[in-house]
Amino acid sequence: MKGFHFLGDSGYPLEPNLMVPVGQPANAAEGRYNTSLKKTRVVVEQTIGIWKARFKCVHQKGGTLSYTPLKCGKMAAATFLLHNYCRRRNIPLLEDPDDPDDPDPAPAAAGARGRMHERP
Repeated sequence: MKGFHFLGDSGYPLEPNLMVPVGQPANAAEGRYNTSLKKTRVVVEQTIGIWKARFKCVHQKGGTLSYTPLKCGKMAAATFLLHNYCRRRNIPLLEDPDDPDDPDPAPAAAGARGRMHERP
């Protein structure tokens, strides 16, 4: 995919469109790259956590898709739009005190913008 890069951790191999950390940084530039990559991944992961907290339909256990990939893509796009709508109108996340796996959105919200990618 031209024009796109994915972020990965050290468990992923180096691929043309996949940005992963430098294993043993040899200079300051590689160290800064690793630091920037880590900070960016934290923001992305926190934002995904906020999104999953708002829309339980995208928080599946076991890493399996409950729907076809096409339907999952449509659900993701729809929930991104709804999430951004809620953020713009300051609609808070609903907390589920009975769900022990429910991520606590408060710490993530403090450090992340929490806005899904919007097309320019």
